[in-house]
Amino acid sequence: MFYKQILGGVAVLLAIISYIPYIKDTLKGKTKPHAFSWLIWFILTGIGFFIQMESGAGAGAWFNGVMFFICGFIMVFGFIKGRKEIVFVDWISLILAFIAMYFWIVVQELTLSIILVILADAFGLIPTIRKSFVHPYSETMETYAINSLRVVIAVFALEKFSFLTASYHIYMIGANIVVVGILLLRRKRI
Repeated sequence: MFYKQILGGVAVLLAIISYIPYIKDTLKGKTKPHAFSWLIWFILTGIGFFIQMESGAGAGAWFNGVMFFICGFIMVFGFIKGRKEIVFVDWISLILAFIAMYFWIVVQELTLSIILVILADAFGLIPTIRKSFVHPYSETMETYAINSLRVVIAVFALEKFSFLTASYHIYMIGANIVVVGILLLRRKRI
């Protein structure tokens, strides 16, 4: 199991490294994080982390604990320097996040909660996808590319592989690949 802890540590390190350019670009005004997306990801990453830890993910969930803090940090920058357009789908995502939290904390129904986390995350990604399509240079593509790799490594670091421990990771791999694909295609067209 020691190799899983090493992989978990590598995923944490990549999480930190991947957001250094993102934070730098945000400070320079080049990247403009969508504040509401980062608020939603802050909540969902925290829920996902705790559900994974309760379900035995071990080192495979460590990066989500780190991402909880990174999302909070970027959320603050999003409200200060980012985009704040909030549309109906954003509210749906936030409501789903709170429902997921209810099922996790109050009802103790982890499977339904993690499904709602993934669904809410997907809705929360919509503003970033919309913004990436319209303003493809307003996101740091390297961050999303490294994140895909980081989550793949985290899957191999999972100490227990189950729907509760792996589904959020698998969703995140796909979500990051979608953002990278949109940014690549739109940048080629502009």
